[in-house]
Amino acid sequence: MSVYDLKVVVKKWEKGDLTTEQAIGQILQHLQALSGRVGALERRLNETRRKGGEEAKG
Repeated sequence: MSVYDLKVVVKKWEKGDLTTEQAIGQILQHLQALSGRVGALERRLNETRRKGGEEAKG
């Protein structure tokens, strides 16, 4: 299943080209991808903070 851009999802849903269930599925896929990206950024931030703290001590 391909993932449409969010603006496309809304337009297709408004026009009736996607059912409510399909639109929700698309949005959930976007949410899952965003959650993964935020998690990766948080890990990188924590790693950077740890390294910065070690350098300050050293």
